[in-house]
Amino acid sequence: MPLKTRRGVAGVLAATLSLVLVACSSGADEPDTTPATPTPTSASPEDDPVVLRLGVYGPKGLQAAYQELADAFVAATPGVRVELLAFPDHDTAMAAYDKRRSEGKPTPDVFLVEHADLPELLAEEWTQPVDALLGERGVDFGDGYQREGMTAFSAELGLQCMPHDVSPMVVYYNTDLVDLTTIGEDPDDAPTPADGWSFEQFAEAARSVATRRIKGVHVDPDLEQLAPFLWSGGGALLDDGAEPTRLDLSSDDNRETLEEVLALLREERVTPSPKLLQRRDPLELFAAGRLGMLLGYRDLVPELRAMEDISFDVMPLPKVGSYRTVSSLSGYCLSSSTEHVEEAADLLTFVVGDEGETIVTRAGYTLPANLEVAYSPAFRDTSRQPASSFVFNEGVRRSEQLPTGSTWEAATALTAPLVRRMFYAPVVNLERLTERIDDVSKVAFAPTDDTDEDGNEDGDEDGDGGGGAQD
Repeated sequence: MPLKTRRGVAGVLAATLSLVLVACSSGADEPDTTPATPTPTSASPEDDPVVLRLGVYGPKGLQAAYQELADAFVAATPGVRVELLAFPDHDTAMAAYDKRRSEGKPTPDVFLVEHADLPELLAEEWTQPVDALLGERGVDFGDGYQREGMTAFSAELGLQCMPHDVSPMVVYYNTDLVDLTTIGEDPDDAPTPADGWSFEQFAEAARSVATRRIKGVHVDPDLEQLAPFLWSGGGALLDDGAEPTRLDLSSDDNRETLEEVLALLREERVTPSPKLLQRRDPLELFAAGRLGMLLGYRDLVPELRAMEDISFDVMPLPKVGSYRTVSSLSGYCLSSSTEHVEEAADLLTFVVGDEGETIVTRAGYTLPANLEVAYSPAFRDTSRQPASSFVFNEGVRRSEQLPTGSTWEAATALTAPLVRRMFYAPVVNLERLTERIDDVSKVAFAPTDDTDEDGNEDGDEDGDGGGGAQD
């Protein structure tokens, strides 16, 4: 089954980490991709060096940092050569890894993946545990890395991959449009990046910059960007965290949160319309000075830094109740089929170590799980935008993880049109619509014969359940 494409030593680690393995994902169709041409590092002085393959993905600026990383490892490791298999994005990389494996070609010895890939990687036996190998090399699991990342990549009583990027979702705001000091009646109580802000303050900021030409804020109409607000309001995404049977948007806590959040996000004057977003995406509007705020991860920073005439900073996500966010996580895995286990473990140790992570962090795309680097000038460079990079570090501790696996993907796909309707339908009966979303999601968790493949019950062909107009 092809891999799905995709927004102390072992004993001590097993005793300290919370190990949760989500149900394995089923395969999905991958694009027909051609593996990237390996980029060799400088040749080893030895006649017959060990050749390791390092699989990575990302935009060109990040790929250049990974090449520098590979070169630095070779320079410090006589007798080893590294071929960089670099791809433009995650989905292309996973499809290429799978194609190489199906064709009997060597797969990367060490390769980058997302947290959501882990269940299927384990099911397909693509990886081998790394805790013992890294423990032998002195990697400081206890205090050296973000606990959230370590937990996310742990399963089956072991650390399966080593966390690399642990980037929480934050609010990016245009500092020429949004003046935090004017929010609220008392300047002493104005929100700050260090203290965060309430949803009421966030809404005031959005409305304060909205004009006929400028919009205040954009939030993607999906569960990924809604989830932190629901968690903040005391709700949950699923009716049962251990054995879910449906989504739980219709719960009292979630419905109350949605009423508050959507009161802002459905304001035509404040948020970009679908028609406007078809012409220019949120990042383009933000860069052009026509959008005050948007939500995103750390990987937006290099793009914004490269744009002219844009001044920006970051704030935590607003609090409906308590501060919550969600993180984008990636990590390096060690191939179960590598012929050079010891050398590959040396490479893995280097790429997650201080020197390796510093090289990649300087490119600006990631928040390293390596704490020494995360709190170093390589990440917290106050001479460059955003000035409040510490907001990312603080957000990790307030982060929760979205569910993973084929069931979750099916549930989000089935309910996506209905979730979008909450944002954009002219008229919405929120009680009926959230109940409808939860009912449709049951198909993913426990399919039944009386529900069709589009999530519509018999007799309800358009699937709107009577709850509001079409987009």
